[in-house]
Amino acid sequence: QERVSLGDIEAALGDRGFGLMILVFTLPALIPGVAMLAVIPLVLLAIQLVLGMSKPWLPKVLHQRSAATADFQRVIGRLLPHFERAEKVLKPRLNFFATSYAERLIGLACLVLTLLLPLPWPFGNLMVAVPLFVLALALVERYGLFALGGLVLAAISSGFLIAVTWVTVQESLQFALKYLGM
Repeated sequence: QERVSLGDIEAALGDRGFGLMILVFTLPALIPGVAMLAVIPLVLLAIQLVLGMSKPWLPKVLHQRSAATADFQRVIGRLLPHFERAEKVLKPRLNFFATSYAERLIGLACLVLTLLLPLPWPFGNLMVAVPLFVLALALVERYGLFALGGLVLAAISSGFLIAVTWVTVQESLQFALKYLGM
């Protein structure tokens, strides 16, 4: 096979596909300006996690996106030693956070974070991408400690971004009303 598609990768990973797909679509979220490309696929994946679906579904156009097999193998060759080292360290801990109920909670956290991704705050994309990345690793490795850490990071990041947005909107409205003499 000359090319490897996202659908091929998802089929090979089975129920671990959610974590990998979120991981893949979180990478563009680390880059300011490019982050918007990741919103729709991340929202779709997060909703499916909340609904408790067993395998991820993506639209055909995304499912068929592919890379040359040689390029894919090169990337995997570079990443594999890091994943192997991580797997030696990651031992099952806090197994409650690796259950289907916890996956739904992780999906909800991913959904909230993804909906905050388009906000135009400096470094706001990093405040969203880092917890998403940690939660995606927790899903791939079924590692409860990462899930707990990711949920805590998600709560802090989303709370901060929501609060800053709320205060900014309130202050902007007050300024506009004062300026218009109302």
